[in-house]
Amino acid sequence: MILLKTIEKTREVESDIISLYKSDSVIFEETTLVSEKLNYVISYFPKGDVYDVIIENKNSNLIIYQSFSKLSSSTLKYFNLLKDETYDDNFGNSFKCISHTIEYRL
Repeated sequence: MILLKTIEKTREVESDIISLYKSDSVIFEETTLVSEKLNYVISYFPKGDVYDVIIENKNSNLIIYQSFSKLSSSTLKYFNLLKDETYDDNFGNSFKCISHTIEYRL
């Protein structure tokens, strides 16, 4: 049985997270952002070296799903936010990071 743990990404644990990646223990990393109009979730799966992006329009309930082998520099800005940080994009959205977690195996 594989035991999994979750850690919230913060500046204080960045070195621990680097060690988890180096030891091949990370299952996935996920950032969840919200704005007035959108929910935005970016997940990274190191085993497949792939990013999944889900954008939900709160007004129309339209959901967009995309998968990438590499994120653009602008999307990396969203992904690298830490909990409670905000980012104002060029489209008039102000995103707040409500969670940035890493799930890993012991």
